[in-house]
Amino acid sequence: MTRWVELSVRCSPDLEEPLAAIVTGECGGVELSAEGNLLRGWLPLDDRLESRLDRLQASLRAAAEAGGGDVELSVSPVASDDWLETWRANFRPFECAGRFRIRPPWEDPPEGPLLDLVIDPGMAFGTGQHPTTELMLRFLAENPPAGLRVLDAGAGSAILSIAAALLGAREVLAIELDPVAEENARRNIALNGVQERVRYVVGDAGELVDGAFDVVLMNIVAGVIIRLLPSIAPRLAAGGWLGCSGIIEERLEDVLEALQRHGLEVRRVESSGEWRAVLAVKT
Repeated sequence: MTRWVELSVRCSPDLEEPLAAIVTGECGGVELSAEGNLLRGWLPLDDRLESRLDRLQASLRAAAEAGGGDVELSVSPVASDDWLETWRANFRPFECAGRFRIRPPWEDPPEGPLLDLVIDPGMAFGTGQHPTTELMLRFLAENPPAGLRVLDAGAGSAILSIAAALLGAREVLAIELDPVAEENARRNIALNGVQERVRYVVGDAGELVDGAFDVVLMNIVAGVIIRLLPSIAPRLAAGGWLGCSGIIEERLEDVLEALQRHGLEVRRVESSGEWRAVLAVKT
């Protein structure tokens, strides 16, 4: 069984965005605390760990010095059994976006009209509890992709891909940079019975997109959204919509300008605390 370490990065508020991009680059993803100023990532405890931590520490310090802020990195081992038990104690079923009831697999399916979305806690990112994911689920619930082809760039635990499939998407391509997320994501896809319509691929979304899409989902940090748009925006069909989240208020204008530069018309900006999500349409 793979053993893990948890990385906790505390930083000044104005450094959260650039440091999240650095942690994402090393760990393949990042968990952003709802309280702000705390980033978490996970790395396998193997013979590459020391060099990866050295590289990460150097990058974080350089970014902090350039930004004139403070950063503190701490590393702690993760006891797999303890970690899972903590999830079991804290991850309870909850309703989201008026369409979904999200639950772990050890809880009973819901009664009533809500769609049953099962997420098994793993080292992947995304259970629907973070505001950025909730904002994206809201976009999906209000714009069901029934019969459409969907791209989920930065899929993590595959929660948005699964939600799209449950809402009737014809096909979903889920792309995730972090190979650690794959096993957990595939399990989630299978638990929801949507494996025939959700294809999960590990790699860089900017290099792996193929064909045209009616809907694009990007729940990642602003810098990565901006980097991926030149590759992804041309793949969005005319009249299709793109939802992006994981954007802090200070980077919102950068994302809006990038969307407009690539032929997308911004229709909505939604907020949850410090987080922003944008829905744009290909004109």
